[in-house]
Amino acid sequence: MRVELFKERGTRPLLCRRRLLAVLQEAQALAGLGTDSGILHVIFARNETIQTLNVDYVHHQGLTDVITFDFRGDFPMQEQEDSCVGEIYVCAEIAVAWSAKYRQFSPSKELVLYMVHGMLHLAGEDDLNPTAKRSMRRAERRVLNALEKHHSLEGFL
Repeated sequence: MRVELFKERGTRPLLCRRRLLAVLQEAQALAGLGTDSGILHVIFARNETIQTLNVDYVHHQGLTDVITFDFRGDFPMQEQEDSCVGEIYVCAEIAVAWSAKYRQFSPSKELVLYMVHGMLHLAGEDDLNPTAKRSMRRAERRVLNALEKHHSLEGFL
């Protein structure tokens, strides 16, 4: 699966785009998406956009960090190499705010975590109940740890 990055007008500047694409290409393989064909769109969205998506499609009120849409199987054309098989919307503003609040990761690493989280959803992971959430967190740690062996997860924001 090929990863493509898009940035909504009015979002934070995205730095080191080529390096981030290399990180995401490895992340999608680590997350279990390596053999899928097609294109995965990663979209950096404004707060307002992600909030609207959250209300309209997830039926939750307020902001969120990441929303994933899986288009595989929705249309017959999805088996083509150049078709979009999924979209991951991430909010850099939330990555900055939550990294400051929780102080677990830098804003850049927090942002990578969101993209990995979305990829794991596409790979079949879920976080709707406590058991599934623990499994998702283990998978996130596994992918982030593997990525950090070959890449710096800093400097994207």
